[in-house]
Amino acid sequence: MPYDDPNLKEFDDYYQARSASKRERAENWAVAIGLQKVDGLTPSRYLIDVAKRHIEGDISGAAATRMIDRYYETKSGHDAPEDVKEADRVSARINEVIEEEGFNLSPTCLIGLHGLIFEGVFPHAGSIREVNLRKREWVLRGDSVTYGHAPMIEKTLEYDFDREREFSYANKGKKEIVSHFARFISGIWQIHPFREGNTRTTAVFAIKYLKSMRIAASNDIFAEHSWFFRNALVRANYENPLKGYHRDCEPLERFFRNLIMGERNELKNRYLLVGISDAEKAALGKGGKATDKKRSEKGGQKKAVRKSGKKTVDKLWDLLKEQPHLTLAGMVAALGITRSTIQKHIANLKAAGRLRRIGPDKGGHWEAVV
Repeated sequence: MPYDDPNLKEFDDYYQARSASKRERAENWAVAIGLQKVDGLTPSRYLIDVAKRHIEGDISGAAATRMIDRYYETKSGHDAPEDVKEADRVSARINEVIEEEGFNLSPTCLIGLHGLIFEGVFPHAGSIREVNLRKREWVLRGDSVTYGHAPMIEKTLEYDFDREREFSYANKGKKEIVSHFARFISGIWQIHPFREGNTRTTAVFAIKYLKSMRIAASNDIFAEHSWFFRNALVRANYENPLKGYHRDCEPLERFFRNLIMGERNELKNRYLLVGISDAEKAALGKGGKATDKKRSEKGGQKKAVRKSGKKTVDKLWDLLKEQPHLTLAGMVAALGITRSTIQKHIANLKAAGRLRRIGPDKGGHWEAVV
């Protein structure tokens, strides 16, 4: 299918190709590249060109991965930013893993997938974390999900997988399948077995699990909605009774209904924000089912919103004033603009004396100067 993301539009010609294998390879690459958005990563031009060679059938998926690895051993590759290197290497490995047939329903498989995907990227690839985690989430207004206790990760994984193996998907309706599958995947993610790369690993595991059960799925939903997938996982595992917030798996089920049942539910990150007020909802517009409006109509609507609303740079300033610990990936998800555009606006705000960084990149925060 055609995508709005400029990187994914590079493959537009392949989505309608007569060759089923070309269409499948194009979808796999779209998923692999799209999943990098959960960490605000964008691949290089070189990765796109290598992907096209694989889609054309000129090289294998394994050869594509080797080409990416060799590229980063050269001077040009050494000079590339670290986030681009990660995006390229992980995209190539995810594509290769999705293409391969092997799978088994076990913690060992999940851990092995993490190792395959992040080999050479993270020193702890394929290793269960030994420290407890806390991550500030934009969708939780700076709060964190309570993740699995590090010393209990292996036992907790074994328990969840044992229960999953006891469940039979046979003779179940699609709604029941979606509901159960969403909760199983949500549980794996909440355990957060790894220090980094949990969402991308969980997504690949979900894709391969469905494929192993011969459940037809439109995996391309991960290409443009990977941030919604992550934020839906966050909401499915967030509990704060004192503030009236409880676990809400409905958004994640909505995501998987689109993937498995072919529904067209609208997947907007902004509607997942906890404690969103009626005024905020009114300002953001109504959620619900996606429509079949033409791109020209959508474009006209977007222009009208831009004309009547605040400038993006001011929206970013307001966002960082409210959520000073927000990450770059969180800004991308909140405002729906590219990483490079965010960085440009931050530079302009700093130059104007309206924004400053307090502390290091990791562990520090933003201060919006009034």
